[in-house]
Amino acid sequence: MNLSLILIIFLLGMTGCATRYVERSADYANRNPESIKTTDTIIEAVSDVVVFESSPELKSRPLSCLAVFPLTSNQSDIKGAVSIRNAMHAHLAPTGIRLIALQRVDSALKSDNAPKGELNTLVAQLIGCDNVMLGEVTEDTSRFYGVYSEVRAGARMKIIRASTGELLWQGNHTAVLRGGGVPFGMVSLAMNVIFAGLNLFGDQGVRVVHDLARRLVLSIPNLAYQNETLPITDSPILARVESHSPQTAYGLIASLESLTADQARLRLIEELKSNRWTDLRDKVLIAEALIRVDDGQPLGYYESALARLQLSEPGVALSNAQRAAILQPESADSQFLLGRIQLAMDQPQGAIAPLVKAVSLGGGKGIYLIALGTAYNQIGDYPRAAASFASVLARDADNGYALMHGAIAQVGVGANKEAVRMLRRSMIVGIARLDQPRANRALNILRAMDLAKLMPEGEIDVLESKIKSLKVS
Repeated sequence: MNLSLILIIFLLGMTGCATRYVERSADYANRNPESIKTTDTIIEAVSDVVVFESSPELKSRPLSCLAVFPLTSNQSDIKGAVSIRNAMHAHLAPTGIRLIALQRVDSALKSDNAPKGELNTLVAQLIGCDNVMLGEVTEDTSRFYGVYSEVRAGARMKIIRASTGELLWQGNHTAVLRGGGVPFGMVSLAMNVIFAGLNLFGDQGVRVVHDLARRLVLSIPNLAYQNETLPITDSPILARVESHSPQTAYGLIASLESLTADQARLRLIEELKSNRWTDLRDKVLIAEALIRVDDGQPLGYYESALARLQLSEPGVALSNAQRAAILQPESADSQFLLGRIQLAMDQPQGAIAPLVKAVSLGGGKGIYLIALGTAYNQIGDYPRAAASFASVLARDADNGYALMHGAIAQVGVGANKEAVRMLRRSMIVGIARLDQPRANRALNILRAMDLAKLMPEGEIDVLESKIKSLKVS
């Protein structure tokens, strides 16, 4: 790799773009069942691009179950194939889909009762699930160029209906972590050599595999219970006061023209703190008007970013959230908002620093710890994720989000019995509160992680029967 190419990659890598999801045309999968690739350009090579396509049926009807088969790979990539498969399974589990335990799939795959060409169909019959995820490792490499290094993990995955061979979904992605860059002086040269070397050690291999798996799972449409996300309704609310008589946001802004800059600033601050502006677009208009009047006022940046996040526009919100965090670095609310937006943009690694600061500044507030645990779970740092969720549960033992996502973290650290306890409690609380989706989701995760065998004999059947008897609200 020559110096000019390294420079291009380094500069493009500095842009920090969020993952892009590129969906092919509806009939692309049928016309190209064997392979999909990103465009062979340098932009595609260095951008976080997930290319995928889904069948019309999958878009209209969610999968009822899924079995993740072992990935195929070269002899040198066997370890990577196992890691990617396990990561795919781990990131599918929180979606609530009924996953078939990996051990059960592996046991069925050893059956020799059918010709090789019918193996998928046979295994599907044995495990009781006709939807099969297959895949192959496309990259599992580490590269060092002196001042620049890369850790890469790539896979091409697909979901088929085993009984018919119909292709339901396929996706292709390569996740890349880069270290170092082009030196612009002797000090820069030394530092880039160090950073390039450090990029090849530690947990970077685990992180890149979880980045790959998380992004591929996000491209699968209509996963069951996908509506359960980290809550944003618990975001901090500033002091509310009643304000002037109702008018439009545009009218309010126009009325400020006769005021001095200080008067306009005070009026906009008062309006943003009031409870009158329930339309999020109005909040954006008023907040950005405040930014124009006083670009050093953190409230405008904060309220604009919060409203944009609630409008599902995290990419637009990010710069204002960063500015708010800079202007008031000791504000737990601003640090949390920045981390929450980065999570929404599929940047869990970047979210960790502001979320850690939010937890520290906010006295361990539950919603901050939940967000931090989510970020740790997403990058595969299960010990820290488990600790974050445990802190939440120490004060709120029935927190459904912390119980289920904490259980996944416990499995990651090998504490299967604790994971069972947490999922069992989630089911019992769900039953007590007549919350069938919550109880059923905990049951599915329990089975997906092959933990049901750790429960007393017969108890799982009793709990399942009670869950089925609940009415869906």
